[in-house]
Amino acid sequence: MDESYQVIVPQIGGKGFIIAKTIWGALRGMETFSQLVYRTSENTYQVRSTSITDHPRFSHRGILIDTSRHWVSINILKQVLDLMSQNKFNVFHWHLVDSESFPYVSKKFPNLHKSGAYTPRHIYTPSDVQTIIEYAKLRGIRVIPEFDTPGHTGAWFGIKNLLSKCYDPNGNNDILGNILDPTLPQNMQFIKEFFEGDEVSSLILECWSRNSDVVSRMEQMGFGHDTTQLLNYYFSELVKYVQNARNGTQMIFWQEVLDMGVAPSNSIAHVWKGGNLEEIYEEIAQTTLNGHYTIVSSFWYLNYIKYGNDWGYIDSSNLRLRGLYYESDPQGFEGTKQQKDLVIGGEAVMWAEYVDGTNLVSRLFPRASAVGERLWSVASMTKSADEAWPRLHEHRCRMMNRKFSVEPPNNPDYCPYEWDITYENVDE
Repeated sequence: MDESYQVIVPQIGGKGFIIAKTIWGALRGMETFSQLVYRTSENTYQVRSTSITDHPRFSHRGILIDTSRHWVSINILKQVLDLMSQNKFNVFHWHLVDSESFPYVSKKFPNLHKSGAYTPRHIYTPSDVQTIIEYAKLRGIRVIPEFDTPGHTGAWFGIKNLLSKCYDPNGNNDILGNILDPTLPQNMQFIKEFFEGDEVSSLILECWSRNSDVVSRMEQMGFGHDTTQLLNYYFSELVKYVQNARNGTQMIFWQEVLDMGVAPSNSIAHVWKGGNLEEIYEEIAQTTLNGHYTIVSSFWYLNYIKYGNDWGYIDSSNLRLRGLYYESDPQGFEGTKQQKDLVIGGEAVMWAEYVDGTNLVSRLFPRASAVGERLWSVASMTKSADEAWPRLHEHRCRMMNRKFSVEPPNNPDYCPYEWDITYENVDE
């Protein structure tokens, strides 16, 4: 996807130009052009004269939205896509389902949503998904749906015997079944159409090791009591199926799966671990050292909120580290040029334990705008949160003037056009 463009607006009269080789570049150029328009004190509109040659620093600039823990309407998701386009994001990572609910309507396996959705209304039909894909495409955004396996499958109980029973160390079956059982052949046959990997938690291995039925089938499969071999088997089978069914498909895995050595060499690692900047850079260095293309989310968990300018300040290891959100560079780790070239971008993440349609847009933006600028603009221009905040303030006002309820990013300030709603009093 070539998103490069030129915008030329002459100083005195004449025509302005947007020059691009692709429609995607033209879209980005049109957004930049719209930001050159301003209203004068005489209440007229003018365009700033300029000459801009621009292209993205990273090819993968995404936002992950979780619609399982709280369902989000199609109209709200469209608002998010509009704002993504205004901030030059190009990937919508749609975390469709998780342990809490299964809102996706599968024509082949209808019991999944009938059993797993919160209610019959809290669903996404194939038509809904297609609507989002088309809406995103017109804004230069790819949609990547995600179905987590083998963990985070607690809402998949619409398929009989799919989930493993999990026991505590005392043998009590009082733990919510949240993990798929890959020792049953019918489960592997079913799961082959779900292509995303999952974080590999020790809870998965513990669940299998404490289930006598699973252990018995592991022995029959030649794995003994080694649950790690079972996990490797699961991902190996999944990868082989994807390669056979969709030859040439480049797969994205949460970072742990790449450590098993079962993924194709051209797979993309999605890095989410790391409690502080040093640990995050260690994770990125390791995935790139192993030769994997890498996208990073560890810096940008936007569901974590703090008092103050948390787009530029965030707690890390109980310290108030200035500028970690904004000033973290996906290529800032110690490594070779070849390693750094393997970092193809990143994603801001919005997990939805405390987010739904009422606050998704305002919690995302303009905080995600800081991430968007970091991933698009040249590194030398995006090193300082202090220098970024006037741009962020101006862009927040611009988005608000376009009728989006985006929250203030800074200390007390104002926008020329303040947010308002139409409200009708209802007589009692």
